[in-house]
Amino acid sequence: MSLIRSASAENRSFSVTQEEAPPFAHVPRASERRGFSVRRRRGLRTFVAVQGALERVLAHARDWLAELEARVRRDARLTAVLGAAVPDSQALLPSEQRCLIEQLKVRVDIVDAEFRYREGTKCLTIQWHERTGTPVPPDPTDSLWVRIDELLRTRYRPHHFRSPLDLRAALTGMLHRLRTGVLWRDLPERFGDPGKVRLRQRTWLADGVWAKIVEILGEEGESTPVLSHGTAPALSISSGPIAEPQPSISLGARVVNPVRIS
Repeated sequence: MSLIRSASAENRSFSVTQEEAPPFAHVPRASERRGFSVRRRRGLRTFVAVQGALERVLAHARDWLAELEARVRRDARLTAVLGAAVPDSQALLPSEQRCLIEQLKVRVDIVDAEFRYREGTKCLTIQWHERTGTPVPPDPTDSLWVRIDELLRTRYRPHHFRSPLDLRAALTGMLHRLRTGVLWRDLPERFGDPGKVRLRQRTWLADGVWAKIVEILGEEGESTPVLSHGTAPALSISSGPIAEPQPSISLGARVVNPVRIS
C-alpha cells in the first residue's frame, strides 16, 4: 500500500509540474522581422500619400469657400446699394431703369442661341404624353394602319374622311412633331396642311381616340420619348464691377450716387 501511495503522489507532482510549465515562446526569425519591416514601410508610404491627398482636397475646399464668401459679400453690397438708391425700381421710367442697369453692368444673355419663342400654352398632346409617361410610338405600318382606319371609322361619321387631308400622312406628321419638337408652322408639307393636322390631333385627343392609336402603334417597333421645349429660354445673368467712379445720376426726385463695387 505504501508503494501505491508513493506512486500516486509522484504522478500528481508530475502533472502539476507539467501544467505549471510556461508555454513555448516563439522567437521570430530574421526573415519574419524583415517582412514586418517591409509591410510597415509600405503602410507608412500609403498613409503619407493619403494624407497628402486629403490636404490638397482641404486646401481646394478652403479656396472654394473663400470665393463663395467673397461673392456673398459682393451680392450683399449690391443689394444694399440698390435698396438705398432705388427702393422701388419698378417705379422708374424704362430709360431710368436702363441707366441704372448700365451702371451696374448687368448683362442678360440667352443661353441657347437657337431657342425659338413658342406662343400660347403647351400643346395638349404633349401634356398628355408627359402626364401619362407614354412615349411616342413608331410610324404606322400597312397592317397597323388598317386597324387604325377601322378604329377611326367606328368612331366618326363619313364626313370625317371626306377632307382632302391624307389621314395616314397626317398621323405620321403628328408623330414626327412629337419626336422632333418642331413648331406646327414648320411641319413639312408632305404631312399636309399644319392647321388641319393640328385640328385632327386635338379632336382625336379630346375624344380619347389618340390613346387607342398610340396603344396600337406601340405593339410594333421601338418608341421614343416626347421632345418638349420650354416656353421661355434659359437666361444667363452676370454683372461686373464699376470701373471708375461716375457722376451722380438724377432719377427724378431721387439721386443715385454710383459707388465702386468689387
